Amino acid sequence: MLDINHILVVLDRNQVTQPAFERGLWLAASLDADMTLVSSTYDQYGSDDSYLDDATRDGIRDAMMDSGQRWLDTYVSQAEEQGISATAEIRWQRRLTDAVVAVSQASTFDLVIRSTHHHSLLERLFSHQDWSLVKQCEAPVMLVKHATSWRHNRVLACIDATSIDEGHQRLNDNILSYAEHLADHFTTDVHLINTYPLMAMTLALVPEITPPSDLQAIVEEQHRDACQSIAEKYNIANDHLHILEGEPEGKIPECARDLEADLVVIGCAGRSGLSDVLIGNTAESLIETLESDVLILKPQDGVNPEIT
Repeated sequence: MLDINHILVVLDRNQVTQPAFERGLWLAASLDADMTLVSSTYDQYGSDDSYLDDATRDGIRDAMMDSGQRWLDTYVSQAEEQGISATAEIRWQRRLTDAVVAVSQASTFDLVIRSTHHHSLLERLFSHQDWSLVKQCEAPVMLVKHATSWRHNRVLACIDATSIDEGHQRLNDNILSYAEHLADHFTTDVHLINTYPLMAMTLALVPEITPPSDLQAIVEEQHRDACQSIAEKYNIANDHLHILEGEPEGKIPECARDLEADLVVIGCAGRSGLSDVLIGNTAESLIETLESDVLILKPQDGVNPEIT
C-alpha cells in the first residue's frame, strides 16, 4: 500500500525555479515511479463570464492553454531524457491549488510534490494555498523548500506517542510506515521525535489541582516507554529517539536543524475552519518554520485508508 509509483508534481509558472520538479525527478528515478506534471493558467477575459464575445473569449483561453501546455512539455522532455515516464496537464483554474485537487481526484497518486515558501500572516489567513492543498488533497503532500538534493538522507518522524485518540494513533503508524518505506529505498537514517508538555505550566491554568511532586518525571517516563515500544516495532535505534520537553512548534525545528534532517514527516489531523487558522495548527506552524522538506500525512494516508 505504501509503494510510491505515481507522483504528481505541481509547477508554478509564477516561480523562476521549480524545486518540486527537481525533487520529483530524483524520487521518480530512485523509486522507478512515473510523474504527472500539473499547472494552471487563467485570465478573466477568457472566463465564461467575460464581457467579450464568445470567439474572442475562446481564442484567449485556447492560446493561454496552449502556451501553458507547451511550457509544461519542456519539463516532460527533461524527465524523459532521464528515462522517466512523464505526462503533463494544464488546467484552466484561477487558483493553482484547485487545479491540483481536481487532477488528484481524477486519478490515483501516491505522492504530491509542491514547492513552498514562507507565508505572511495575511497569506496564512486568507490565501495559504499550501495549507489548503494539504487539507483537500487525497494523497500525501511533500512541500519542498529548495532544490538542493538531500545531503544526509536523514528523516525525522514526528509522532504523538502517548495519544489514545484513534486518529493520532493511525497518524503515528502512517508517519513511521512512510519513513520506513523511504529508508528501504534510500538507506535513510530514520530518527523519531516526540515532545511532551511542561506540566507546571499546563497545571497553572487549573490552580485548584495539586499535582504530585514527581508528576513531570512520571510524564517523561510515560512518553519514553511509549516511544521505545513504537521504536521497537519500526526498528529505530534508541540513540535515534528524541523525547523532548516542550512545545512541538519549537522543539521539532530545533531538533531538525541539529540533526541536519533532509525531510521531516508530520501528521495533520485534518481540522478545518477559520478557528483552525486563527488558533494555529501545529502542522501548519511547522510547515512555516522548518528549513527542510516536509511530508504531511493525514489519518487516511497509508496504513488504513478507511478512517477519515
